[in-house]
Amino acid sequence: MAGVGRVVLVANDDPAHRYIACRTLRNANFTTIEASWGREVVEQARRLRPDIIILDMHMPDQSGIVTLQQLRAHSCTASIPVVVLTATAQSPVDRSQAEELGVFAYLFSPVEPDTLITVVEGSIMRALGSKSRMENFREALNVLVRNALAIVRPKVTHQG
Repeated sequence: MAGVGRVVLVANDDPAHRYIACRTLRNANFTTIEASWGREVVEQARRLRPDIIILDMHMPDQSGIVTLQQLRAHSCTASIPVVVLTATAQSPVDRSQAEELGVFAYLFSPVEPDTLITVVEGSIMRALGSKSRMENFREALNVLVRNALAIVRPKVTHQG
């Protein structure tokens, strides 16, 4: 019951690769959404807010790097974890840029079904852990601010 309740946006312009990835994820109880163009990925991610995006690096309208840049530039998609799943080897520069843009993993097709499922689950959990740490940080910061304000603003007592 690994992926129950989790939505994965699978982006690949090759229908066969997209089908295999979607079938693998659906068999692990993930819900899948499909996209075959870079702009479509960005639009669907903004509208549907998936839990994770599986992204091909070569799509007809724009590269995976451009798509990643667009996802990271928008507040509602910036924190969605992205896993690259591509059939062709990328240059070290492309891979480095993808890592700088926060890609959680970089896989090459064909990928074993268990590997894909494990990487997707792990990436979602890692992203959730990051959000929890951020929430804990915000809470700790609020406590510090309240304590600092209590020191700066002495309590007024009524003398009668």
